[in-house]
Amino acid sequence: MTRANGVVYVVAKAPRRGVTKTRLCPPLTPDQAAQLARAFLLDTLTTITLARLNLRIVCRGPLEQQTLRRLVGPRVPVSIQSNQGLGDALEGAFREGLAGGFDAVAVLGGDSPTLPPLVLSEAFAALTDCNDVVLGPADDGGYYLLAARAVHPALFREMTWSTGGVAGETLRRCRTLGLRTHVLPPWYDVDDAASLAGLRTDLRRLPLSTAPQTRAVLEALDDGTLPLGDAA
Repeated sequence: MTRANGVVYVVAKAPRRGVTKTRLCPPLTPDQAAQLARAFLLDTLTTITLARLNLRIVCRGPLEQQTLRRLVGPRVPVSIQSNQGLGDALEGAFREGLAGGFDAVAVLGGDSPTLPPLVLSEAFAALTDCNDVVLGPADDGGYYLLAARAVHPALFREMTWSTGGVAGETLRRCRTLGLRTHVLPPWYDVDDAASLAGLRTDLRRLPLSTAPQTRAVLEALDDGTLPLGDAA
């Protein structure tokens, strides 16, 4: 499959008890939610590696950068966003990646651990097929992935984030700008009790090689042996 020379930026928070994945509490405790967030991130990085794509992480500040570097090791660059807010993080990732010599950039959330590598391959292949933007809509109305061959600031600025209209508004702005858009299959973020239950259902039917870190944490939760691990 022909595809653009691309890089995927994972927009990540350091897994911290009482801060990360708080909407999963309950049914989880803050410690458990942080451990699951850690597993989600590690499985997401594995997905990108299996898709044979370049990988970066972008986070909010120096303390998070230090924590994430300890977690992922020296082979994964961790950048700090230049300004505050999700829109700034996303726009900054595109600017950094394109300035670094990549033909295309994707931004990806870190909480869809069962996302197939083939979806990432499809995203970059679509950018070589007369498309300007690729969007992966999430079940909650946001998006799990956005990829492009250029920086389009209008897709990020003055956006009301964390609402059910983000994907639709992004597509509307693409049409207004005359950007040719490819839409990926919808997927889901794991951020509440309902989506966690859906994740458990999916893992029962998917190959054991899917999301191994997430599987391990859920199994440890079920049998009461979950250690604290690296979550802060």
